[in-house]
Amino acid sequence: MVESIQTSTNKDFAVSLVTPWIKGNMYVSPDGFLKIKMQNTILFGMIPAGMTKDSSPLGNVSNVSSNKEFKIGRIFLGLLIAIGGLMALSNSPLVGIVLALIGVGIFGSGIITVFSYERNGIEKQVYLPFFEANHVAEFEEQVLTEIAKFYDDRNVRKHSQENAQTIVDGLRDK
Repeated sequence: MVESIQTSTNKDFAVSLVTPWIKGNMYVSPDGFLKIKMQNTILFGMIPAGMTKDSSPLGNVSNVSSNKEFKIGRIFLGLLIAIGGLMALSNSPLVGIVLALIGVGIFGSGIITVFSYERNGIEKQVYLPFFEANHVAEFEEQVLTEIAKFYDDRNVRKHSQENAQTIVDGLRDK
């Protein structure tokens, strides 16, 4: 588990490398739900298309993790298009620059940060651009902390022992 000094209160996450201004959000609500509302994108994250919403009670959430994935096909395709763009610069500078930028965008979309969790045994994954890795790690830590609090609040044995100790201490003081 990542230990950070200060946790970000920002709930918004970029959904794509090419369109970082399009945001989705993930947070743990005060009433004990993991809420996810993310924009979907198509064509390597270049065009927004629809939205995914999920609301999961913390009691049903388990196996929270984050990791990096590398999509070799995207990386290779982006590299080929970028090289093609650089080669086209001498013939047509505008076409070369556009192709190079598209290639770099596709290349970058091949490096992904994944936030995943299980809800009732079914794995859910949220794919985010690589530059959101620290933000996702902080969010993972926050979710794990909230899950621990959730189960701690419902630990009958612990609360019974605390109440019994309070009664014993009260009787001793009389």
